[in-house]
Amino acid sequence: MSSDEAKKSEEVIIETLEITSEPVEESTEIKNEKKESVSTMDATLKAKLQSLGLTEEQVVKLEAEGVQVANDMAMLDAGEVQKITGCKLIPAKKIEAAFAPVVTPPPSPILSPAAEEDANAEIPEGKQPTSAQVSSFATQMGMDPSMLMMLLMGQLGSGVGMEGMNFSGMMPIPQIVAGYNPKRRDISYMIMGQLERSLGVPIVVINSDGSVNHALTAEYAMNLDEGFESMKDGVFNDAEGNPYEIVKVGVDAQSIYDADPLDSSRPLQKNGMGIGRINWNKVPTEVRQVVYFAVKQTNEINPSDQSNLQWLRDNIKPTATRMTLRGLCPSANNAYNEAFRTGSLPTLRVQLSRSPRRPSTMPNRRSKTPRDLSDYGKEDMSSVEDGFRG
Repeated sequence: MSSDEAKKSEEVIIETLEITSEPVEESTEIKNEKKESVSTMDATLKAKLQSLGLTEEQVVKLEAEGVQVANDMAMLDAGEVQKITGCKLIPAKKIEAAFAPVVTPPPSPILSPAAEEDANAEIPEGKQPTSAQVSSFATQMGMDPSMLMMLLMGQLGSGVGMEGMNFSGMMPIPQIVAGYNPKRRDISYMIMGQLERSLGVPIVVINSDGSVNHALTAEYAMNLDEGFESMKDGVFNDAEGNPYEIVKVGVDAQSIYDADPLDSSRPLQKNGMGIGRINWNKVPTEVRQVVYFAVKQTNEINPSDQSNLQWLRDNIKPTATRMTLRGLCPSANNAYNEAFRTGSLPTLRVQLSRSPRRPSTMPNRRSKTPRDLSDYGKEDMSSVEDGFRG
Protein backbone atom coordinates (compact mmCIF):
# COMPACT_ATOMS: atom_id res chain seq x y z
CA MET A 1 0.00 0.00 0.00
CA SER A 2 1.30 3.42 -0.99
CA SER A 3 1.75 6.22 1.47
CA ASP A 4 -1.12 8.19 -0.06
CA GLU A 5 -3.51 5.29 0.30
CA ALA A 6 -2.48 4.76 3.93
CA LYS A 7 -3.19 8.40 4.78
CA LYS A 8 -6.64 8.21 3.17
CA SER A 9 -7.42 5.06 5.18
CA GLU A 10 -6.44 6.73 8.45
CA GLU A 11 -8.62 9.77 7.66
CA VAL A 12 -11.63 7.51 7.03
CA ILE A 13 -11.13 5.68 10.36
CA ILE A 14 -10.80 8.96 12.33
CA GLU A 15 -13.88 10.38 10.65
CA THR A 16 -15.87 7.27 11.53
CA LEU A 17 -14.78 7.47 15.17
CA GLU A 18 -15.82 11.11 15.37
CA ILE A 19 -19.25 10.32 13.99
CA THR A 20 -19.92 7.42 16.41
CA SER A 21 -18.73 9.42 19.43
CA GLU A 22 -21.25 12.23 18.95
CA PRO A 23 -24.02 12.19 21.68
CA VAL A 24 -27.42 11.05 20.56
CA GLU A 25 -30.11 13.54 21.53
CA GLU A 26 -33.14 12.04 23.38
CA SER A 27 -36.54 12.56 21.92
CA THR A 28 -38.97 14.93 23.62
CA GLU A 29 -41.32 12.06 24.50
CA ILE A 30 -38.59 10.18 26.38
CA LYS A 31 -37.71 13.33 28.33
CA ASN A 32 -41.35 13.85 29.34
CA GLU A 33 -41.69 10.25 30.41
CA LYS A 34 -38.65 10.63 32.67
CA LYS A 35 -40.04 13.80 34.20
CA GLU A 36 -43.37 12.11 34.92
CA SER A 37 -41.65 9.13 36.55
CA VAL A 38 -40.01 11.42 39.18
CA SER A 39 -42.40 12.01 42.13
CA THR A 40 -42.81 15.60 43.25
CA MET A 41 -44.08 16.07 46.83
CA ASP A 42 -46.36 18.94 47.71
CA ALA A 43 -44.41 21.73 49.45
CA THR A 44 -47.02 22.06 52.20
CA LEU A 45 -46.79 18.33 52.89
CA LYS A 46 -42.99 18.55 53.09
CA ALA A 47 -43.21 21.35 55.64
CA LYS A 48 -45.74 19.43 57.72
CA LEU A 49 -43.63 16.27 57.75
CA GLN A 50 -40.57 18.23 58.85
CA SER A 51 -42.61 19.89 61.61
CA LEU A 52 -43.54 16.39 62.83
CA GLY A 53 -39.88 15.47 63.30
CA LEU A 54 -38.62 14.18 59.93
CA THR A 55 -35.41 15.45 58.39
CA GLU A 56 -35.19 16.63 54.80
CA GLU A 57 -33.40 13.42 53.88
CA GLN A 58 -36.18 11.31 55.39
CA VAL A 59 -38.81 13.34 53.53
CA VAL A 60 -36.93 12.64 50.28
CA LYS A 61 -37.14 8.92 51.03
CA LEU A 62 -40.94 9.18 51.31
CA GLU A 63 -40.99 11.18 48.08
CA ALA A 64 -39.00 8.43 46.40
CA GLU A 65 -41.71 5.95 47.40
CA GLY A 66 -44.31 7.98 45.51
CA VAL A 67 -45.75 10.13 48.33
CA GLN A 68 -47.00 13.35 46.80
CA VAL A 69 -50.03 14.55 48.79
CA ALA A 70 -51.54 14.14 52.27
CA ASN A 71 -53.90 11.38 51.10
CA ASP A 72 -50.86 9.30 50.20
CA MET A 73 -49.58 9.61 53.78
CA ALA A 74 -52.98 8.48 55.10
CA MET A 75 -52.34 5.10 53.47
CA LEU A 76 -49.19 4.50 55.52
CA ASP A 77 -49.15 3.29 59.10
CA ALA A 78 -46.47 4.03 61.68
CA GLY A 79 -44.53 0.85 60.93
CA GLU A 80 -44.33 1.61 57.22
CA VAL A 81 -43.25 5.21 57.84
CA GLN A 82 -40.55 3.98 60.22
CA LYS A 83 -39.34 1.36 57.71
CA ILE A 84 -39.11 3.83 54.80
CA THR A 85 -37.54 6.77 56.63
CA GLY A 86 -35.63 5.06 59.42
CA CYS A 87 -37.12 7.46 61.97
CA LYS A 88 -37.91 6.63 65.59
CA LEU A 89 -41.23 5.06 66.64
CA ILE A 90 -42.75 8.11 68.36
CA PRO A 91 -42.35 10.46 65.35
CA ALA A 92 -43.79 7.69 63.18
CA LYS A 93 -46.79 7.41 65.51
CA LYS A 94 -47.26 11.19 65.43
CA ILE A 95 -47.22 11.16 61.64
CA GLU A 96 -49.75 8.32 61.53
CA ALA A 97 -52.08 10.21 63.90
CA ALA A 98 -51.65 13.48 61.97
CA PHE A 99 -52.74 11.94 58.68
CA ALA A 100 -55.37 9.53 60.02
CA PRO A 101 -58.66 9.85 58.13
CA VAL A 102 -61.40 11.74 59.94
CA VAL A 103 -64.48 9.60 60.64
CA THR A 104 -67.64 11.60 60.13
CA PRO A 105 -70.41 10.59 62.57
CA PRO A 106 -73.80 9.74 61.07
CA PRO A 107 -76.12 12.71 60.83
CA SER A 108 -78.60 13.14 63.64
CA PRO A 109 -82.15 12.31 62.63
CA ILE A 110 -84.45 15.27 62.24
CA LEU A 111 -87.41 14.69 64.55
CA SER A 112 -90.70 16.48 64.79
CA PRO A 113 -91.42 18.22 68.13
CA ALA A 114 -93.69 15.33 69.18
CA ALA A 115 -91.11 12.70 68.22
CA GLU A 116 -88.34 14.65 69.98
CA GLU A 117 -90.40 14.76 73.16
CA ASP A 118 -91.04 11.03 72.82
CA ALA A 119 -87.30 10.37 72.33
CA ASN A 120 -86.51 12.09 75.63
CA ALA A 121 -89.30 10.39 77.58
CA GLU A 122 -88.67 7.63 80.11
CA ILE A 123 -89.64 4.04 79.35
CA PRO A 124 -92.40 2.79 81.69
CA GLU A 125 -92.16 -0.60 83.41
CA GLY A 126 -93.19 -3.42 81.06
CA LYS A 127 -93.06 -1.18 77.97
CA GLN A 128 -90.69 -1.27 75.01
CA PRO A 129 -88.76 1.73 73.65
CA THR A 130 -90.28 3.60 70.74
CA SER A 131 -88.58 4.04 67.37
CA ALA A 132 -87.74 7.66 68.26
CA GLN A 133 -86.08 6.54 71.51
CA VAL A 134 -84.07 3.84 69.71
CA SER A 135 -82.99 6.27 67.01
CA SER A 136 -81.93 8.90 69.55
CA PHE A 137 -79.98 6.33 71.58
CA ALA A 138 -78.23 4.92 68.51
CA THR A 139 -77.16 8.40 67.42
CA GLN A 140 -75.74 9.16 70.88
CA MET A 141 -73.76 5.91 70.86
CA GLY A 142 -72.45 6.39 67.30
CA MET A 143 -74.45 3.41 66.00
CA ASP A 144 -76.53 3.10 62.84
CA PRO A 145 -80.13 3.89 63.92
CA SER A 146 -81.70 1.85 61.10
CA MET A 147 -79.62 -1.25 61.87
CA LEU A 148 -80.35 -1.06 65.59
CA MET A 149 -84.05 -0.56 64.87
CA MET A 150 -84.12 -3.61 62.56
CA LEU A 151 -82.42 -5.73 65.20
CA LEU A 152 -84.74 -4.54 67.94
CA MET A 153 -87.90 -4.91 65.92
CA GLY A 154 -86.86 -8.39 64.83
CA GLN A 155 -86.38 -9.47 68.44
CA LEU A 156 -89.62 -7.85 69.57
CA GLY A 157 -91.45 -9.59 66.73
CA SER A 158 -90.21 -12.94 67.97
CA GLY A 159 -91.58 -12.19 71.43
CA VAL A 160 -88.22 -11.75 73.16
CA GLY A 161 -88.74 -8.14 74.26
CA MET A 162 -86.19 -5.53 75.33
CA GLU A 163 -85.67 -7.13 78.74
CA GLY A 164 -84.84 -10.48 77.16
CA MET A 165 -82.24 -9.03 74.81
CA ASN A 166 -78.64 -8.35 75.72
CA PHE A 167 -77.20 -5.29 74.02
CA SER A 168 -74.40 -5.04 76.60
CA GLY A 169 -72.20 -7.35 74.52
CA MET A 170 -72.46 -5.01 71.52
CA MET A 171 -70.95 -1.99 73.27
CA PRO A 172 -67.77 -1.28 75.27
CA ILE A 173 -68.37 -1.32 79.02
CA PRO A 174 -67.14 2.28 79.58
CA GLN A 175 -69.63 3.47 76.96
CA ILE A 176 -72.48 1.63 78.68
CA VAL A 177 -71.55 3.01 82.09
CA ALA A 178 -71.12 6.58 80.81
CA GLY A 179 -74.79 6.77 79.77
CA TYR A 180 -76.18 5.33 83.02
CA ASN A 181 -78.31 7.57 85.24
CA PRO A 182 -80.28 5.89 88.05
CA LYS A 183 -82.80 8.71 88.01
CA ARG A 184 -83.94 8.02 84.42
CA ARG A 185 -85.34 4.76 83.09
CA ASP A 186 -84.14 4.98 79.49
CA ILE A 187 -82.35 2.59 77.12
CA SER A 188 -78.97 3.23 78.77
CA TYR A 189 -80.55 2.34 82.12
CA MET A 190 -81.94 -0.92 80.67
CA ILE A 191 -78.64 -1.92 79.02
CA MET A 192 -76.83 -1.24 82.29
CA GLY A 193 -79.25 -3.70 83.91
CA GLN A 194 -78.47 -6.26 81.21
CA LEU A 195 -74.75 -5.84 81.91
CA GLU A 196 -75.30 -6.39 85.62
CA ARG A 197 -77.40 -9.51 85.00
CA SER A 198 -74.71 -10.94 82.72
CA LEU A 199 -72.05 -10.39 85.43
CA GLY A 200 -74.29 -11.75 88.18
CA VAL A 201 -73.50 -9.22 90.94
CA PRO A 202 -74.19 -5.52 91.72
CA ILE A 203 -71.78 -3.33 89.77
CA VAL A 204 -72.56 0.36 90.48
CA VAL A 205 -69.82 2.04 92.54
CA ILE A 206 -71.03 5.15 94.36
CA ASN A 207 -69.35 8.12 96.01
CA SER A 208 -69.88 9.09 99.63
CA ASP A 209 -72.67 11.49 98.61
CA GLY A 210 -74.50 8.70 96.77
CA SER A 211 -73.66 9.85 93.24
CA VAL A 212 -72.50 7.27 90.69
CA ASN A 213 -68.73 7.07 90.23
CA HIS A 214 -68.73 6.21 86.54
CA ALA A 215 -64.96 5.69 86.24
CA LEU A 216 -64.74 3.19 89.12
CA THR A 217 -67.97 1.50 88.02
CA ALA A 218 -66.48 0.89 84.56
CA GLU A 219 -63.23 -0.34 86.13
CA TYR A 220 -65.05 -2.77 88.45
CA ALA A 221 -67.34 -4.06 85.68
CA MET A 222 -64.38 -4.66 83.36
CA ASN A 223 -62.58 -6.54 86.15
CA LEU A 224 -65.61 -8.80 86.54
CA ASP A 225 -65.90 -9.24 82.78
CA GLU A 226 -62.27 -10.40 82.65
CA GLY A 227 -62.91 -13.04 85.32
CA PHE A 228 -61.85 -11.33 88.55
CA GLU A 229 -63.86 -12.14 91.68
CA SER A 230 -66.56 -9.81 92.94
CA MET A 231 -66.21 -7.79 96.13
CA LYS A 232 -67.93 -10.02 98.68
CA ASP A 233 -68.30 -7.24 101.25
CA GLY A 234 -69.89 -4.87 98.74
CA VAL A 235 -66.97 -2.41 98.93
CA PHE A 236 -64.64 -1.50 96.04
CA ASN A 237 -61.24 0.03 96.83
CA ASP A 238 -59.62 2.38 94.35
CA ALA A 239 -55.88 2.41 93.55
CA GLU A 240 -55.20 4.50 96.66
CA GLY A 241 -57.14 2.17 98.94
CA ASN A 242 -60.16 4.44 99.39
CA PRO A 243 -63.37 2.41 99.93
CA TYR A 244 -66.50 2.91 97.81
CA GLU A 245 -69.84 1.21 98.27
CA ILE A 246 -71.35 -0.97 95.55
CA VAL A 247 -75.10 -0.94 94.87
CA LYS A 248 -77.42 -2.52 92.33
CA VAL A 249 -78.45 -0.95 89.07
CA GLY A 250 -81.64 1.04 89.63
CA VAL A 251 -80.81 2.13 93.17
CA ASP A 252 -80.78 5.89 93.42
CA ALA A 253 -78.10 6.03 96.09
CA GLN A 254 -78.59 9.77 96.47
CA SER A 255 -81.96 8.89 97.98
CA ILE A 256 -80.48 7.57 101.23
CA TYR A 257 -82.61 8.19 104.29
CA ASP A 258 -82.36 7.66 108.02
CA ALA A 259 -83.75 4.24 108.92
CA ASP A 260 -86.36 3.78 111.62
CA PRO A 261 -84.61 2.20 114.66
CA LEU A 262 -87.75 0.13 115.30
CA ASP A 263 -87.64 -1.29 111.74
CA SER A 264 -84.35 -0.61 109.97
CA SER A 265 -85.77 -1.67 106.59
CA ARG A 266 -88.06 1.36 106.57
CA PRO A 267 -86.99 5.00 106.24
CA LEU A 268 -88.10 7.72 108.60
CA GLN A 269 -90.21 10.46 107.13
CA LYS A 270 -88.29 13.58 106.20
CA ASN A 271 -89.54 15.27 109.38
CA GLY A 272 -88.11 12.41 111.46
CA MET A 273 -91.43 10.71 112.27
CA GLY A 274 -91.36 6.93 112.49
CA ILE A 275 -93.32 3.92 113.74
CA GLY A 276 -95.59 4.62 116.70
CA ARG A 277 -95.51 8.36 116.01
CA ILE A 278 -92.06 8.61 117.58
CA ASN A 279 -90.11 11.58 116.26
CA TRP A 280 -86.40 10.81 115.87
CA ASN A 281 -85.49 14.23 114.49
CA LYS A 282 -82.11 15.37 115.92
CA VAL A 283 -82.00 12.37 118.30
CA PRO A 284 -78.33 11.28 118.70
CA THR A 285 -77.24 8.36 116.54
CA GLU A 286 -76.04 6.38 119.56
CA VAL A 287 -79.53 6.49 121.07
CA ARG A 288 -81.03 5.21 117.83
CA GLN A 289 -78.45 2.42 117.70
CA VAL A 290 -79.25 1.25 121.25
CA VAL A 291 -82.94 1.10 120.36
CA TYR A 292 -82.04 -0.86 117.22
CA PHE A 293 -80.15 -3.45 119.33
CA ALA A 294 -83.05 -3.59 121.80
CA VAL A 295 -85.39 -4.54 118.93
CA LYS A 296 -83.12 -6.75 116.82
CA GLN A 297 -80.93 -8.54 119.38
CA THR A 298 -82.12 -8.34 122.99
CA ASN A 299 -85.91 -8.07 122.41
CA GLU A 300 -86.15 -5.52 125.21
CA ILE A 301 -88.32 -3.32 123.01
CA ASN A 302 -91.31 -4.65 121.06
CA PRO A 303 -92.55 -2.25 118.33
CA SER A 304 -96.01 -3.83 118.68
CA ASP A 305 -96.19 -3.12 122.44
CA GLN A 306 -98.05 0.13 122.97
CA SER A 307 -96.52 0.65 126.41
CA ASN A 308 -93.02 0.47 124.89
CA LEU A 309 -94.03 2.96 122.19
CA GLN A 310 -95.51 5.32 124.75
CA TRP A 311 -92.33 5.21 126.83
CA LEU A 312 -90.25 6.01 123.73
CA ARG A 313 -92.56 8.89 122.78
CA ASP A 314 -92.08 10.37 126.24
CA ASN A 315 -88.32 9.88 126.49
CA ILE A 316 -86.84 10.02 122.99
CA LYS A 317 -85.80 13.66 122.64
CA PRO A 318 -82.86 15.49 121.08
CA THR A 319 -81.37 15.72 124.58
CA ALA A 320 -81.58 11.93 125.23
CA THR A 321 -78.42 9.87 125.80
CA ARG A 322 -77.66 6.17 126.06
CA MET A 323 -78.07 6.46 129.79
CA THR A 324 -81.69 7.43 129.19
CA LEU A 325 -82.26 3.87 127.92
CA ARG A 326 -80.25 2.06 130.58
CA GLY A 327 -83.29 1.27 132.72
CA LEU A 328 -85.47 0.05 129.83
CA CYS A 329 -82.86 -1.92 127.86
CA PRO A 330 -79.58 -2.57 129.74
CA SER A 331 -78.64 -5.54 127.51
CA ALA A 332 -78.98 -3.37 124.40
CA ASN A 333 -76.52 -0.93 125.97
CA ASN A 334 -74.06 -3.80 126.41
CA ALA A 335 -74.62 -4.85 122.78
CA TYR A 336 -73.87 -1.27 121.72
CA ASN A 337 -70.61 -1.26 123.70
CA GLU A 338 -69.49 -4.53 122.08
CA ALA A 339 -70.35 -3.30 118.57
CA PHE A 340 -68.53 -0.04 119.26
CA ARG A 341 -65.46 -2.00 120.36
CA THR A 342 -65.45 -4.17 117.22
CA GLY A 343 -66.38 -1.35 114.84
CA SER A 344 -69.64 -2.98 113.75
CA LEU A 345 -72.21 -0.36 114.75
CA PRO A 346 -75.16 -0.14 112.33
CA THR A 347 -75.32 2.95 110.14
CA LEU A 348 -79.13 3.01 110.33
CA ARG A 349 -79.34 4.36 106.81
CA VAL A 350 -81.64 2.85 104.18
CA GLN A 351 -81.45 3.13 100.41
CA LEU A 352 -84.58 3.28 98.35
CA SER A 353 -84.71 1.97 94.79
CA ARG A 354 -85.40 4.72 92.30
CA SER A 355 -88.10 3.08 90.17
CA PRO A 356 -90.76 2.35 92.81
CA ARG A 357 -90.77 6.01 93.75
CA ARG A 358 -91.60 7.21 90.25
CA PRO A 359 -95.34 6.88 89.61
CA SER A 360 -94.85 7.57 85.90
CA THR A 361 -93.15 4.20 85.48
CA MET A 362 -95.31 2.16 87.83
CA PRO A 363 -98.19 0.15 86.34
CA ASN A 364 -100.04 -0.21 89.65
CA ARG A 365 -101.73 2.84 91.16
CA ARG A 366 -103.45 3.18 94.52
CA SER A 367 -107.16 2.71 93.88
CA LYS A 368 -108.60 2.43 97.39
CA THR A 369 -109.94 5.37 99.39
CA PRO A 370 -107.48 6.65 102.03
CA ARG A 371 -108.42 5.91 105.63
CA ASP A 372 -109.70 8.58 107.98
CA LEU A 373 -106.82 9.07 110.43
CA SER A 374 -108.33 11.90 112.45
CA ASP A 375 -108.86 9.62 115.47
CA TYR A 376 -105.72 7.53 114.89
CA GLY A 377 -103.92 6.76 118.17
CA LYS A 378 -106.63 7.85 120.58
CA GLU A 379 -107.83 4.29 121.16
CA ASP A 380 -104.26 3.15 121.78
CA MET A 381 -103.68 5.92 124.29
CA SER A 382 -106.82 5.02 126.26
CA SER A 383 -105.73 1.37 126.54
CA VAL A 384 -102.30 2.44 127.79
CA GLU A 385 -103.88 4.75 130.39
CA ASP A 386 -106.15 1.91 131.55
CA GLY A 387 -103.09 -0.27 131.98
CA PHE A 388 -101.40 2.35 134.14
CA ARG A 389 -104.54 2.69 136.31
CA GLY A 390 -104.61 -1.10 136.77
